[in-house]
Amino acid sequence: MKLIGNILWILISFAATVTLAATLIIPYLPPNSPLNIISSMNLVFPYALVFSIICAAVCLYRRQFYTFLWVLIILLLSIPNINKSIGLSPNATQTDKNAITVLSYNVHFFNFFNPKQPNALNYLKNCDADVLCLQEVLAMQNEKETWGYLCKQLSQYKYKHVEFWYEGKRLRKGIATFSKYPIVKKDKAAIASSSHGAISSWIKVGNDTLQVINCYLESNRLTSAEKEVYKSQEKTSLVKRIYNKLALASQKRGAQAQKVIQLKDEKCPTLLCGDLNDVPTSYVYRTILQDDTDTFLHLRRGIGNTFHEGIYRFRIDYIFAEESIEPLSFSIHQLNYSDHYPIELQCKLK
Repeated sequence: MKLIGNILWILISFAATVTLAATLIIPYLPPNSPLNIISSMNLVFPYALVFSIICAAVCLYRRQFYTFLWVLIILLLSIPNINKSIGLSPNATQTDKNAITVLSYNVHFFNFFNPKQPNALNYLKNCDADVLCLQEVLAMQNEKETWGYLCKQLSQYKYKHVEFWYEGKRLRKGIATFSKYPIVKKDKAAIASSSHGAISSWIKVGNDTLQVINCYLESNRLTSAEKEVYKSQEKTSLVKRIYNKLALASQKRGAQAQKVIQLKDEKCPTLLCGDLNDVPTSYVYRTILQDDTDTFLHLRRGIGNTFHEGIYRFRIDYIFAEESIEPLSFSIHQLNYSDHYPIELQCKLK
């Protein structure tokens, strides 16, 4: 019986660590790689990590030292991914009278499709951020909630940069940056999509110019039924369909990320923020972050989930700062106006 138990734990430990090991190579897989099909496994990194730690403890207890050594090696190799996923707050929060406040928020179409639900607009009307970077912006064509109506509601922001990638008879969908400071130049990424993309706004702050890149990359497009796979009676076929969707979306995001970094202006301090729809152990995160600072990791503790829907919790919204920008404070506002939480950074130019 003991032999069977030992064999069972060896197999379980092997399965857990192989999954964990796969997440180590995912950030280095380009979109056109044949191995990109495993890219969706980065979503299970936290679970594979916890289970591998449990396996290490059990193997040590059962004196399965060779298996324990194998698990330990994989855990040690996972330290870079752990550092990207969990904030340890190595830097203290600061204040500065000259700080610039930037808020990034996927507003989920302001819930205009469901007027009985509260929406983010009232919150944003009373927001004191200097720059708003909004994703999944919705403006109606002939009904109350037109683009003009949105601008009137956010009248404290004199300067705007909007790109509507979808324009229909009834509504428009896109991405928008609102600023209290003058926007002196505008650009957008060359991404062929009717729903996703990135815009760049050069904002004049005193004698300096700050580049703010606002992103919304490919979503996984899961239906409500697919998100509730745990309730389905046909789990096998549903899981396969979900996995194929996730892999395709990951490929698209990887290609989009390569376009986004082409927007970066080396002559200006740059903030890049938005909904990347990918976790910190992904190719997208690594490609876009480059040598910049993930301001959440720089200033906060914990996992910092920004997406919340049902049982799903992920950190997929970010604010990255180039080295000439000093992050001062970072906040995640746990509001339920959207399936994302707004994130806010206070920073100053060095």
